[in-house]
Amino acid sequence: MTMISAIGNGRCDTSADVLRAEFGGILAERILEAEAADFVWEARLQERYLGQHFDVGISVEEDERELSRIAVLSSLGGRWHAAVCLVDGDGTAVDLLWKQVFDTRQEAEAAFGRAA
Repeated sequence: MTMISAIGNGRCDTSADVLRAEFGGILAERILEAEAADFVWEARLQERYLGQHFDVGISVEEDERELSRIAVLSSLGGRWHAAVCLVDGDGTAVDLLWKQVFDTRQEAEAAFGRAA
């Protein structure tokens, strides 16, 4: 069963605009890129559960937690993003596995649909 959720969220575009106004375009883009997982996750318009994430590396017991892979479709800074995030049980993005940026929603929706 595939579960897709539609979410309305315009806060991140405002945050991106505030960053640009306060720090300028170049520094704002660096901040957005450094914190991409949080911004893409918070700006999501749709999400789709892809399954549990299983770490194949050596794990440290205190860092073990259940993570889910979630495909997201986001609109941020006037561009469309399709991405896959690792999300913990509290609904917080922990990591960004991949992200693609598009000029049109149709292209981003196609990538969102192909995410696995």
